[in-house]
Amino acid sequence: MMHRYLWVLVGALVAAAAGLAADAPPPVQDPAFLRYIERAIAYYPDSTFRITSNERGRTASGAYRLVEVERVCASDQLTGSTTVVVDDVADMAWFGSAAKMPALDGALDPAALRTYVEQFLPDAIRGSLRLNVAVDWSDPPCRAGALLPFWLKIDSGYGEYRRAAAVTADGAYAVMGPVYPSDVDLVRFRQELLGSSDLVVWDRVEDEGSPVSIVEFSDLECPACRLTWPTVKQAIDGNGGRAKHGMVSFPLTTIHPWAFRSASASWCISAQRPSLLLPFKELFYELQTEMEISQVTPTARDFVAANGLDEVAFNDCYLKQPSLDAVHRQLTLGQAMGVNATPTYFVNGWMVMGLGSDPAWFSAMIERLAAGEEP
Repeated sequence: MMHRYLWVLVGALVAAAAGLAADAPPPVQDPAFLRYIERAIAYYPDSTFRITSNERGRTASGAYRLVEVERVCASDQLTGSTTVVVDDVADMAWFGSAAKMPALDGALDPAALRTYVEQFLPDAIRGSLRLNVAVDWSDPPCRAGALLPFWLKIDSGYGEYRRAAAVTADGAYAVMGPVYPSDVDLVRFRQELLGSSDLVVWDRVEDEGSPVSIVEFSDLECPACRLTWPTVKQAIDGNGGRAKHGMVSFPLTTIHPWAFRSASASWCISAQRPSLLLPFKELFYELQTEMEISQVTPTARDFVAANGLDEVAFNDCYLKQPSLDAVHRQLTLGQAMGVNATPTYFVNGWMVMGLGSDPAWFSAMIERLAAGEEP
């Protein structure tokens, strides 16, 4: 079962109910918006999409919409609803978890609302998810409109990374990213973002000119990542050099105690020789069921020595500021890309999750993209 990293606030936050009243007319099916959603969330062949609710909220600064889109496909994991909060003022769309805030006594001005969020949200997240977070309003992820954006600074145990979040200006809903412009092609947007990022480790230089790029967000302690990797590797190797592979570490620190350490070691090894990242990953997959946090460091150092890498350079990087900063930036990148589970792949910008027991469509997808077609 794929490991989830979900933002579900319980207790203080009540799950947002976006359904319209039973006697309300059915929502208009907007083909352009449905295509936007299809290209925003994980791809799966032969999916159908339908808007099930489109609820409008109004604030002093303008309107927002809470939209629910239902997807039906052959994957039980991916069949279900997606919530999008659309800021019609800032022309931004927020994906992820939308939660109804506790009713406030009277309207709050923006300054008072910010103070309320700073006091309430960290305690709610700490109580429900056992995460230590802080609200940071500086340099927000996008401009304010009907939603007031901010960053959640999340303590990984080794430092901090960031996740975009916002509260509607009427104080009704909190939403925790990612956030994208509502008028862009999100497939191309993600492809360009990953193609220019220095956080993606491309593990085979000879594939640099390949027409298909597969960027993997994974965690070396994740069983689903280990089980899925042979399928992905076979699809890459079986497409005659038409697909290149890159990796981004996304350690799930709340459920995997040694994942961050292995991510740090991965970064330090790839900094010296990117081609060794896959052998290092596969070594940890082989040892995954027996690995303990105390064994990560000696295992990584043995790998460094056995492959003739600079041991001093590795020690100066491993669990030191260079790799700590890099892994936290990788986590922040994953949040911005909409990663909420491992493994997650981006194939020429298309998000792919849940390959399941019938992965034949994945190879076919690569073939079509290599030919310049849509998947």
